[in-house]
Amino acid sequence: MIRNSNKRFKLLVVLSVTILLLVLFFGLRGNGYKFSNDVTWIKDEPGIRFGNYGIVYAVIDKDHIKNNLSATQTFSIEIAIKPEGFNPDGFNLILSLHDGEDCNQLMVGQYKSYIVIMNGDDYENRRKIKRISADIFSKPSKKLLLTITTGDEGTKLFVDGKLIKAKSDLILTIPVENIPRLILGNSVYGNSPWRGEMYSLAFYANKLELETIENRFNSWSNTQVLPYTKNGKPILFFMFNERTGTQTTDYVTRIQKLNIPTSFLILEKRFLSPPWRYFKANKSFLMDFIVNLLGFIPLGFILCALCIQSRGIFQKKAILFSLILCFLISLCIEIAQAWIPSRSSQALDIILNTISALIGAMLCSPLLKNEEMLIKKFRES
Repeated sequence: MIRNSNKRFKLLVVLSVTILLLVLFFGLRGNGYKFSNDVTWIKDEPGIRFGNYGIVYAVIDKDHIKNNLSATQTFSIEIAIKPEGFNPDGFNLILSLHDGEDCNQLMVGQYKSYIVIMNGDDYENRRKIKRISADIFSKPSKKLLLTITTGDEGTKLFVDGKLIKAKSDLILTIPVENIPRLILGNSVYGNSPWRGEMYSLAFYANKLELETIENRFNSWSNTQVLPYTKNGKPILFFMFNERTGTQTTDYVTRIQKLNIPTSFLILEKRFLSPPWRYFKANKSFLMDFIVNLLGFIPLGFILCALCIQSRGIFQKKAILFSLILCFLISLCIEIAQAWIPSRSSQALDIILNTISALIGAMLCSPLLKNEEMLIKKFRES
């Protein structure tokens, strides 16, 4: 009996290691992510292309922004892009100005076929933060010139020189309390990648007039180039015409540069986000919920069985020890996921994994009683 017990113990060790490696593999693998930064120069025209996971960023001189903006923060944004489809479940950031506080960020994003423009991080519109939203990406792979103006009279969105949406009660702001960063093609956390091409980007300290917007579009539609202009008092103006290298230069300051890193960077890491942050009533969230709720059952079961096969305190408290081990494994995985762009570090996953491990350990618990009975009979004999 002792020999069989030793064989069983060794088998359980092998199974435990195998299951643990599988849990680590699926918990830490990047979904479509490569270590290289998936941003390339467009060969036949000025511009950059964002692939599956790319990011371009710059640390902005906040004094330059403050000195050029009016007290009411009247400004305009002009951006020429071509989206490549859309993620049916996710929110993709085209650009954002982020100063370290999510609630302050100025962002232009894509949700399915909609453009979303707002201050803050209410991507799912749960808090009903004021925004402009319009269905303009229903035809993917089409070049668009977007112009956003904001000031005392509200915010307007122009697409290809035409007014698409206006909100008189929405006034956008550029965050300048801390050191702002301009991020293109992703979020500061690296988990909201946008796919498409970007040909030009400009910020103006004035609200561009309709005539100027129409003339700019006509010029761009004829030449596919947005020439640098001093009309509208530009603050930043990027033409992406270098076509090589890891930086693109601002035409206003000639000093400010956008960085295109060769390796993907996560500018800020978010650890163990609360459960409500990532809650989404969609198929993707439901599948992730089920996987996390069931995924640790085999590990909880086999670790409990391993503890049962041991001697001493581990055997008596097999369920507790297997539960603690699974919790620590899940915690390590979630902390590590903060460095993986295609993953998110969530407290909800730890809760679900621990419940899953408890289910597995409870399924194994009848073996504990059988093992104790066999040991008792063996000792009596």
